[in-house]
Amino acid sequence: MTEVSHVTLRLRMLPPCLALYLLAACAPPVDETDTALTQQTFAGDEDDPDSHSQGTQLHATPVRTVMYDEALVQHDGALRVATLKLMRGEIVANMPLSVDGTTPSLMFCAGGAPANETRGCGFIVDGQGVCSPGKAVALMGGDSGSLRNRCTGAPVVRVCAGEAPCEHQGPGYLASANSSFSLNNCPAVTFTCPSSGVYTALAGPGTPNTTWVMQLTSRSSTYPTTRKVLRGEELIGARLRQPSTGPALVVEDVINGNALPNTEGSGMWEPSGHTFLYQVRYTTASVPLCPTGANWAVPVKGLFDLQGTRYESPRGFTLGCDAGVIAKCYRWGYQPWLDGATPGPVTEAHWSCTRMARADYCGQGTSFTLDGTRIRPWDALTPAIISAPSPDSSSNDLTFEAGWNTAGPACLSHLRWKHLTAPCVPLNPPIYDANGNIVNDCRDPNTPYAPGKCAEICDDADQAARYYGSRVFNQSAINTP
Repeated sequence: MTEVSHVTLRLRMLPPCLALYLLAACAPPVDETDTALTQQTFAGDEDDPDSHSQGTQLHATPVRTVMYDEALVQHDGALRVATLKLMRGEIVANMPLSVDGTTPSLMFCAGGAPANETRGCGFIVDGQGVCSPGKAVALMGGDSGSLRNRCTGAPVVRVCAGEAPCEHQGPGYLASANSSFSLNNCPAVTFTCPSSGVYTALAGPGTPNTTWVMQLTSRSSTYPTTRKVLRGEELIGARLRQPSTGPALVVEDVINGNALPNTEGSGMWEPSGHTFLYQVRYTTASVPLCPTGANWAVPVKGLFDLQGTRYESPRGFTLGCDAGVIAKCYRWGYQPWLDGATPGPVTEAHWSCTRMARADYCGQGTSFTLDGTRIRPWDALTPAIISAPSPDSSSNDLTFEAGWNTAGPACLSHLRWKHLTAPCVPLNPPIYDANGNIVNDCRDPNTPYAPGKCAEICDDADQAARYYGSRVFNQSAINTP
């Protein structure tokens, strides 16, 4: 019982009301590709580079859900409906394309119509494409069903800016071509991508009302397509939808995380280049989504309820404000998209980190710490995202506090603040014998107390991992008011 006796004094720092909630992290697959973990140097303050300040807020905003569907994006001077998705740490909008109106060139040709691309009838909308504004785009005709990739009927093609069909040399007209000078009897046309980044291609036979076969393709743009993807600064002005009870949100600014300094230490907010931060306000008033801190929010897959429980959702995602621990834990390196297609150890570490950062000892969403309290976190992921502190750490007042999981502390060594005792029923209190030894230590293989009855005690990360399965740990000072 040497190891058990060793912790007697330390456990007397714990109020007997503390205990443990165990929750299972269960989530359906998500749609990202696998990405390798990378280890990072933990950026703290100048005097103690391994430590960081935590906080009491989870989201740091009343908004807990942003919906994927029915968003509105600014495109070509108008608001358009779009569906959102997350790609790593970035919001991406998929805006459906449509054919905007009609024109005489889409009508049937009566007799006497010219047998060339300038005529005003006999065309169909072949498809639509997206491109980079100002860049040269080439459309080429062919026939994948032909051994020689030859077209039938000497087709003609016309390209129009945006989503509206056009007339030859009329509004929106970009270019046209016939197959007179091609060896495979197919047209090829080159034009400059319009400012909208969208074009519409019309095609038809060289001679009106005759049989024709052609397949248009492009190597310098995406053609054909039924959607335009907007991302990065293209989302400025977008309206994001809350559940039905909340007002819409408007995106006022977008910045890559590798361009914004870390507000809590040296380096960038998130240096990988895969994370974008969004400055958002409510549409009903000029009130920012993030009322404290730097007013930047990071998109994170999954949702968190008021009890701090995380769950996967096909309908919505989280915008975590810079001052909240959802964003802090993301910034510290626990980015759920690092897991790839299926939520795994990093997603669980991020969730566990939100419990740790708030000192959520009861696992019910209540914080038992003060904003700005220093902690030193690390993990036992493979490889580690935050490495364990070195024995010769520059701050000797921080000692091992707890091992954490998604439900809260799996085991505890001391409270972060002496006066903030948790009024929950869980971490089981130690039971002492007549000699002052703890007889219900969960680490003791000979304890007569069953799981759920023994005291969840740990003095270091090794014990937290070995006896309680923790993979996220922290040190803190034993603070007094």
